[in-house]
Amino acid sequence: MTALHRDPGPGVAPGAEHEYAACADLWSRALAHRDGTPPDPLVRERVLRKLGQEPHLLLVLRPDQDGDPLGFSLSFPPAGPEPSRTAHLAYLALDPGGQGRGWGRRLLAATLERLSGTADAVVLEVLPDNTAARALYESSGWRAVGEGRFADSGRPNVVYRRDLDRR
Repeated sequence: MTALHRDPGPGVAPGAEHEYAACADLWSRALAHRDGTPPDPLVRERVLRKLGQEPHLLLVLRPDQDGDPLGFSLSFPPAGPEPSRTAHLAYLALDPGGQGRGWGRRLLAATLERLSGTADAVVLEVLPDNTAARALYESSGWRAVGEGRFADSGRPNVVYRRDLDRR
C-alpha cells in the first residue's frame, strides 16, 4: 500500500528587502480586487513607505524558496517603554487567486507565533465592510475592541485585538 503524499502548500518565511516591491504590488492588487477598482499607485507607495520603517517583521508566503510572494504580513513589534507590549499588524495580504485555501490563516498564525516572544497582544484595523477579513480574524480569536479611522486614508475602521500566549 502506498502512502498518499499531501502537498503542504506554500511555506511562510521571513521576507527580505528585495521583496518589498513584490509585496507592495500584491497589496495593491488585493485591494483593487476587493474594491473592484484598478490598482492605485498611491496605495503601493504607502506600503513601500511602511516597509521602510524599522523595526518590523515581514513574513512572506511563497510557493517555494525562490518563488514570488503569494502573500505577506507586515507587523511592528512593541515600541516604547514598558509596559507597552502591544504589536501592530499593519498588513496581511494574499494574492486574490490564493484566497479560500487556508493560506491567510497559515500566514496569520505564523505572524502571531513570531510575535509571541516580544508582545503580549497584537492590534490591527480593518474596514467595517471587509467581511472576509473580519471572519478570518474573529474565527482566529481576535475581538473587536473599538473603532477609528485609518491614518493614511481617513476611512473608518474596526480595531481588533488578539492576546498572545506568554512565553
